Amino acid sequence: MATWQFSLFFVALLIGYVLVHVRLSRAEEHLRHLAGIRTLDDRLQAILSRLEPRADAPERLPLQRIEAQLQRLHEDLEDLREATTNVREAVIAIPPPPSRLELTGPIGTSEPAAAPAVSRSERLRGVVETRLLQLGYANVNLLTDLSQLGQGDADVVFEAERRHMPIKGRVLLRNDGVRDVVVHTAAPMFP
Repeated sequence: MATWQFSLFFVALLIGYVLVHVRLSRAEEHLRHLAGIRTLDDRLQAILSRLEPRADAPERLPLQRIEAQLQRLHEDLEDLREATTNVREAVIAIPPPPSRLELTGPIGTSEPAAAPAVSRSERLRGVVETRLLQLGYANVNLLTDLSQLGQGDADVVFEAERRHMPIKGRVLLRNDGVRDVVVHTAAPMFP
């Protein structure tokens, strides 16, 4: 039985040797990869040293120009802020619209206070211009004399612009309100 035990021991020893040899060859391969990584690390360090900004480098010049322009912009904005504070003093303050208490009479009465006198022609001008501006017309010029209009239906001729295109037309009034707007453009005249 001693030879049989010796042969088993010898086979186990051979298997152990093979396993140790395989492990060592794998470890050597891993060390070769690590040596390659070390050379990569050296190359990366060389690239980083080239990329570090230098004060005298020509790549730095565009950055200096941008910094100078930003500084100039900052100074211009400070000058603009100072100028706008001076403008506030020159602007005329528009009074707020009257409150509801000002529109009613004395306290305890429901009588309205006397409204500022507005002529009928001014009121019609406001109604017509407001409607035309709501429709998107600009530079509205009323050609009809509104002071000569009587009660009832009336036509108001106007000139205006819409999208930089001259337009002529008329506004039909009924009971001092806009009933209809009839527009004639120059576009249909062209072929």
